[in-house]
Amino acid sequence: MKLYDFLFELTEYSENEGEQILCEEPTLEKAWNTLINEYGFEHKELRFLEKMETWEGEMLGLDTY
Repeated sequence: MKLYDFLFELTEYSENEGEQILCEEPTLEKAWNTLINEYGFEHKELRFLEKMETWEGEMLGLDTY
């Protein structure tokens, strides 16, 4: 199963507003579920920005979940 990096930005509902993070999963739905159910983010804290190849995500140097 091919993995992608999904780029999210933390919103005004987060203590870290403006910070960007990546979630490496095969689908956007799985990325949302991972961030919310496994890492404890609230849906309103996250804003999805972009889907990219994993090598692109690595170049950004962001925290990856």
